[in-house]
Amino acid sequence: MLPADPFVDAPPNPFLEAIEGWSASGGIPPKVLHRIMEENYQRNVGPFVRELHQYEPFTDNVYGELMPSLVYEMVRHTRLNENSLFLDLGSGVGNVVVQASLQTGCRSYGIECQEAPAKIAARMLPQFKARCRMWGVNMGDVELEQGDMLTSKRVDELIPQADVVLVNNKVFSESLNEALRPKFLDLKEGAIVISLKSFVSEKQNSRLTERNVDDISTIFDVSKRWFASGSVSWADSGGEYYIHRVDRRGYSQILEEYESRRSSSRSTRKTRAPY
Repeated sequence: MLPADPFVDAPPNPFLEAIEGWSASGGIPPKVLHRIMEENYQRNVGPFVRELHQYEPFTDNVYGELMPSLVYEMVRHTRLNENSLFLDLGSGVGNVVVQASLQTGCRSYGIECQEAPAKIAARMLPQFKARCRMWGVNMGDVELEQGDMLTSKRVDELIPQADVVLVNNKVFSESLNEALRPKFLDLKEGAIVISLKSFVSEKQNSRLTERNVDDISTIFDVSKRWFASGSVSWADSGGEYYIHRVDRRGYSQILEEYESRRSSSRSTRKTRAPY
């Protein structure tokens, strides 16, 4: 029913007032975020799930998803914000990419090589933006690409700018993980790589030796984190993921100390008296 006086100010809208207050209180509440993500999945991904399972088993193209609860924790831990750039290498249907941009306002990019999930992601993105407008919430810019993460020129352009890179490499072959590692050499200081399988072995991360002194693994400070059951689509049990933080300054200091010890050792051998 129209008001008696159409020129009188409309009464306050409690819902819109609550949304405006979210920015001041730390961003969109987790329950609202998860509700939007669930609505998006059921509407734009669920009807096409059969297409996602048309892959060759036991290859790098096996499909799996991170649940919104795990993505929320990953994003919160890395402290992404509206000035950050987030990359998802192997972005599937794009659910992680859009969640990161909605949760933090960051700029996000995802690349997926498989045709089926890439097409679903392309259809999903405009629908997700419309759903955000319906809820009255804002998200950061999102860019999606179908292509090979190893050969994409766009990936090479964005890696040096990235603040956080996600690689769901749980089922990646060792050869693919090895091929990805040189990409990280262009990451800036303090950038983070999140993966389900570590790019650095525990032995490499524990000490610097002659064998790994020039290895890419030495620029990473790696920590392991755990996720609860129900956090991934491929297993009911919990598991682990890895946070790799680029720390070239720490590496330089360790390298300097190592070189000093090595030089001292060579000097001692040269001056040792013969028998």
